[in-house]
Amino acid sequence: MIGNVLRRCSNALALAGGIIVLLIIAMSIISLVGRKLFSAPIPGDLEILEMSMAVAVAAFLPIVEMRDNNIRVDLIAGFLPAMANRVLLVVCHLLLAAVAGFICWRTYLLAAESYQNMETSTMLVVLLWIPQALMLPSFLLLTLAGLYQAARAAAGVQAATELEKAEGAING
Repeated sequence: MIGNVLRRCSNALALAGGIIVLLIIAMSIISLVGRKLFSAPIPGDLEILEMSMAVAVAAFLPIVEMRDNNIRVDLIAGFLPAMANRVLLVVCHLLLAAVAGFICWRTYLLAAESYQNMETSTMLVVLLWIPQALMLPSFLLLTLAGLYQAARAAAGVQAATELEKAEGAING
């Protein structure tokens, strides 16, 4: 139940992040063509790109954790017993959750301070708390996903490999 909710929220955020990236690409192309052909780029295109890309990258993080696709370097895993590997996996997911929770908390404080001080971007005068606040749901969901994956690893539930997932999708 909880896993399904987290998966759906992660998928929705990743889809939103993908849409943001596509919009950034379109804006960049329009700005580049406008700059080269008409000497009329989109004003503040780099500011928009920076703020939007930060939101998009944050939106992709929870789905990576929910699919358990984080990069691992298993130098010693082959030499350790299964129980030690399981403990190591739980610790890794908990560390990710702790770091994501810390980032969420600090981003919240940054957004609150930016809101209080009415900080704006240099060229477009965009209120900085808006893109900062838009990253909060992603970091919160990443924290919850890390805790969920830690609980699954502690219970001994193996994450399906990409091959097993593909075979399951094919076989129904």
